[in-house]
Amino acid sequence: MKVPRSIVPSFFTVGNMFCGFFSVTSALNQNYELAAWLIFAAAILDTMDGKIARFTDSSSKFGVEYDSLADVISFGFAPSFLIYSVYLSELHTVGLFISFVPLLFGSIRLARFNSQLKGFNKSHFTGLPIPAAALAITSAIIFSFHYFDDPVKYPKIFLILIFFVSILMVSNVKYEIMPVLTIKGSASNKLKVILMFIGVLLIIYAPQKLLFPIILCYIIAGVIRWIYYKIFSEDPKGESEN
Repeated sequence: MKVPRSIVPSFFTVGNMFCGFFSVTSALNQNYELAAWLIFAAAILDTMDGKIARFTDSSSKFGVEYDSLADVISFGFAPSFLIYSVYLSELHTVGLFISFVPLLFGSIRLARFNSQLKGFNKSHFTGLPIPAAALAITSAIIFSFHYFDDPVKYPKIFLILIFFVSILMVSNVKYEIMPVLTIKGSASNKLKVILMFIGVLLIIYAPQKLLFPIILCYIIAGVIRWIYYKIFSEDPKGESEN
C-alpha cells in the first residue's frame, strides 16, 4: 500500500503536539526544566514538518490547519501553563490571567496567519512567530534556573518579557523566515545561513547560557528592522503581508 506523501510531515506535527503535551505533564510534576526543553524540542519538530512538506511537495491546507492546532498546544498552552506553575501560581486569579496572555495572543497570531495565507511559500512572517515567542519565555526559564538558585529572582523583568513577546505576536513587525539552506543564491541568503549556522553551534556549545540571548537577539533585531523601515518609509524588499 502506497503511503501518501502528506502523511510524512504530519508525523513531525504529531511529535510536536506530543512534546507540548509532555511539557504540560512535566510541569504538573514540577519538572520545570524538562518542561521547558520539551517546548524547544517541539520547535525543532515544527521546523522539520514545514521543511519536509516543501521538500516532498506535500503542503496542504489540512497540514497548515493541523500544524496550527499542534502549535496552540506546544507554543501557546504549554508555555502559559509553565509560566503559571513556575512564577504566577502564588498570585492566584491575577497570575492565572497573566499566564493566559501568551496563549490568547498566540492563538490570535495563528488565526491571523491562516486567514491571510496565500500559497505555501512566504517571504517573511508578519508578527513574531508563536514558536519564537514560546522559546523566548521558556529559554528565559532555563536561563534563570541555570544562573540563579531562585528562578523567580527578577519577576518584573519576566512579566515585561511575557507582555513584550505577546504583543509582538499580533503586531505588524516583520520577521525573517528560515533561509534556504544553500550557499547558492543571494548574498542576503548566504549571510542568513552563516548567522543561523553560528547560532546553532553556539546553542549546541552552551544551550543553557546562550539559547535565551540568541532568541532575544532575533526578536529585538526584528523590532529594530521594523523601526528603521518605518523611519525611512520603506517596505522591506516589498514583501507581502502573508
